[in-house]
Amino acid sequence: MEFSAEVVNIDNVKKVLLITDTWSPQINGVVNTWKNLIKISKKNDMDIKIIHPFLFSNISWPFYKEIKLPMVRYKTVVNMIKHMKPDYIHIATEGILGWYARNYCIKNNYSFSTSYHTKFPEFLSSLYWVPKVLTYNVIRNFHNASESTLVNTPTMKKELISLKFTNLIEWTRGIDKEIFRPTFDKKIRDLMNPKNKEKVILYVGRISKEKNLINLCELSKKNNNYQFVLVGDGPLKKRLANQFPKIIFPGYKFRKELAKYYSSADCSVFPSKNDTFGNTILESISCGTPVAGYPVNGPADIIKNDISGYTHEDLSIAIKHSLNCDKNKILNSIDRFNWNECFKIFESSILKLT
Repeated sequence: MEFSAEVVNIDNVKKVLLITDTWSPQINGVVNTWKNLIKISKKNDMDIKIIHPFLFSNISWPFYKEIKLPMVRYKTVVNMIKHMKPDYIHIATEGILGWYARNYCIKNNYSFSTSYHTKFPEFLSSLYWVPKVLTYNVIRNFHNASESTLVNTPTMKKELISLKFTNLIEWTRGIDKEIFRPTFDKKIRDLMNPKNKEKVILYVGRISKEKNLINLCELSKKNNNYQFVLVGDGPLKKRLANQFPKIIFPGYKFRKELAKYYSSADCSVFPSKNDTFGNTILESISCGTPVAGYPVNGPADIIKNDISGYTHEDLSIAIKHSLNCDKNKILNSIDRFNWNECFKIFESSILKLT
């Protein structure tokens, strides 16, 4: 198990147990969100303990090695929960550990909260052709048993209400502006633009099928004035590198080095139609680089058209508009997103648990 650092006031400490099916060294929005909230919790008399897959032996998900499935019995997880004696339980994911914790709470009349981070029905439909209606029935059953479910955006909340999800609380996300700030780097610009193309178009994230990257890469064949750069890694990387040799794949980049990639590009692109938010959108905008995306949950909630980027059903049109955005307006467009507000909403939701 993992423990947060010492909190300020031991007498008033709130003991929270977070159950998540994804954790470091995995790289994704779920891990990023909770790591930032744990940092803030240390200053707010909250001690967060974590049950995650890497506490156990695990195997890789078939055809998607980044996802790890813990090899653990239900009774083992139950004993861990009992040993920790938390005041509050929050379940972040709908995986094996999430289901174990949910079932334990229901059987023992233990109130708990959840959060909706990933559109698993779309994910499974994209990769394995599982009918979304079947998966939504399962996911809805999972979350509707909780006292409340945190959802990332107004658009996501509206969509889930239409699917008969209940007790939804609108959440948010944040950005560390000490790391993600305008930091143009000529060496990185030259690496991304070796043939002196007019504009550098950047993607940051997992290189996998559900991110809709094929459509993005096809644009590289249609516009010789754009140099596309895909930062990240994943199961689709080798195939895309072979199929689109003009695209640059520099691998994963982190923190300040990643900020330099954002800052040294002319536009970043968020091509996914199935995400619940899009932390990379905030990162790019915070570095002064506009973002092009589709008018779907996530981009539609964050991007202000012709100010911080553009959303359109035609991604090439979204990119064209984004390239005309004013950098000063871009930087001032996301002040409402901060981790302190994100933590306050989380704290308020768990304090309602009885």
